[in-house]
Amino acid sequence: MQKLFAWDNPPGILLCHKHGNWIRWQKREFKNGHAITTDLRKTETELAEKLAVNLYRIICIQTIQKQLNDLDKLIRSRYSNRQSKLDDIAQEESQSEPADMAKNSPGASILAEGAIRKLFYRVRNCPGEPADFFHVDSPYRQLIIHFLRREYAGVIDWYNGDFPQNQEHPENLLYEVKLGYKVRSKSEVLIADRLYDEGILFHYEELLYLTESDPYPDFYILFSPLKKYIWEHFGAMDKNNYFHRTKGRVLNYMDSKWFPGINMVTTYETKGNPLEASQVDQKVSMLKTLYRLAFPDLPPDESFNMYDLADYAKLYEMED
Repeated sequence: MQKLFAWDNPPGILLCHKHGNWIRWQKREFKNGHAITTDLRKTETELAEKLAVNLYRIICIQTIQKQLNDLDKLIRSRYSNRQSKLDDIAQEESQSEPADMAKNSPGASILAEGAIRKLFYRVRNCPGEPADFFHVDSPYRQLIIHFLRREYAGVIDWYNGDFPQNQEHPENLLYEVKLGYKVRSKSEVLIADRLYDEGILFHYEELLYLTESDPYPDFYILFSPLKKYIWEHFGAMDKNNYFHRTKGRVLNYMDSKWFPGINMVTTYETKGNPLEASQVDQKVSMLKTLYRLAFPDLPPDESFNMYDLADYAKLYEMED
């Protein structure tokens, strides 16, 4: 939420009114105690995009605040089963003054201000949820996606671009993942599909240039040019030769500043202890938290993720 508030766009929001195939742009801002609405020309695309982003971010913040309030209610109801006096008072306050819960939420102040509320006074057909911005017929769709495409261009271009991939033993690529290509084990399918389900972009077996050797980690994840993660799954730890190769490989990673628990995820299994979905979910949950912090302008309702943005970028390049 703090990153969503940290914008330097001009004040105001964009209102879009559809008239058949024509869309009318209007800027609404708060001046001298009043909400002022003025028309924008179609040549003012850059300004329209910035104002659309302002509106989108406000709706995203409202969505996050609602999620926080729902969690607060859940916590209160959980503790209400205890018959302590303090819990009874807290439950009574949550029922009598539900609006007060938002006052303690991070960033609640801007939405509590009359200026923001007046921006939406008598506004019709305004998106109420982040998902509304991404509907095919939304007049805001192209503006918001164009902004996201530019904002996260480095990661999108990395994902869509070519990369040196492991060419050894292609006959071992037997198991298909949701993205359509094949990997080397069922455990790798589990990891790849969970990363995909959570909208986390990755490359499979991309060449990683290290000090002593050039390995191909199972999964390479990019948050920014300066923040990268790799995920290695070691699937035969009960085999002596495999165990010693793995130990040497991990030490080699560490010599090149790739440390398990810092910028490297590791999972292990033996024949008697196969990789479980709960283990993968725990690791993916951690990565998703980092992903949300790295890409704060993705919609909090997950109506549009980085895979959608990557697909849009491909289509946009093809049209060009």
